[in-house]
Amino acid sequence: MNIGIIGIGYWGPNLVRNFYNNPKCKKLKVSDLRPGRLEYIKNLFPDISVTANPNELLEDKEIDAIVIATPVTTHKSLALDALRNKKHVFIEKPLTDNYDDACELVDFAKAREKIIAVGHIFQFASSVTAIKNFINEGKPGELFHFNSQRINLGPPHASINVVWDLAPHDLSILLYLFDEYPNKINAFGESRWWNGITDNAHIFMEFPSKRTAHIHISWLSSNKTRKIMLFCSNGNFEYDETKNEDDRVIFYDKGVDNRINHKESEKTKLQYGVGEITKLILPKGEPLALEVDTFLDSIKYNMEPRNNGEIGKEVVRILEIASSAIKEKVYA
Repeated sequence: MNIGIIGIGYWGPNLVRNFYNNPKCKKLKVSDLRPGRLEYIKNLFPDISVTANPNELLEDKEIDAIVIATPVTTHKSLALDALRNKKHVFIEKPLTDNYDDACELVDFAKAREKIIAVGHIFQFASSVTAIKNFINEGKPGELFHFNSQRINLGPPHASINVVWDLAPHDLSILLYLFDEYPNKINAFGESRWWNGITDNAHIFMEFPSKRTAHIHISWLSSNKTRKIMLFCSNGNFEYDETKNEDDRVIFYDKGVDNRINHKESEKTKLQYGVGEITKLILPKGEPLALEVDTFLDSIKYNMEPRNNGEIGKEVVRILEIASSAIKEKVYA
């Protein structure tokens, strides 16, 4: 399979490395408007073709798919050009900078019978995969509530708010684990350090199944936080990305608590106790390598990847609604 990659800024070289190392990728061609970036990649991978003109990739009939790792404002136009040239598309997150454009892209890809994958890499993280497998085995029981915190210092020159910067990660994990989309979305946020730009925010969601979710994203601390709690009928998960692999994902059985719904007429000792603690074994593999391999397989076997355009579109919808609620201070 032949791949073209447009954009080799901060994240692009990682994409180049993983496509280059995947045996299913037979030919790789790279484009960037900056000569220095092309020279950098050429030094790392001398046998890769490079060009400053992205049209050379878009119009190359030997290329099967285009990978887009450029600023989000360019995603729609580049992806449409790729699809018009009968190519599959992998787009770094977020899919677009507004919901209407995301819908247009996904619909156009369907009409052309082409794959759209979005770079929601945490859907391929070993911790998330372990939680998903545990859920599929039925061990947690019914899923109730998802709560996450993603906190770190923001960029020195912010062009987007903290919602668009950090929330896509947790939203993609949430939608993958719940396997449904929210029908109620609300948010509030504030600007503390970044003048006029939301740097601390909370997103609240309710789903058709009556599950709920809360996501807290913030640029207000140098103490990096990456934590998810998932509450279920048989216990709860704690996932802390900052911990070592052995302690990263733990499932706490709900234990015993006869205090809940206790009747005053009952003559019994009230007590509670911690249940069994299970440390989940995480599968091996680099998330980006798995993401790249899944994209290539989705093209080969004509199947939707887990990080498909529909999830990418839904993430954009939530981001847009949350940002609008914060801007308009519409709180439920």
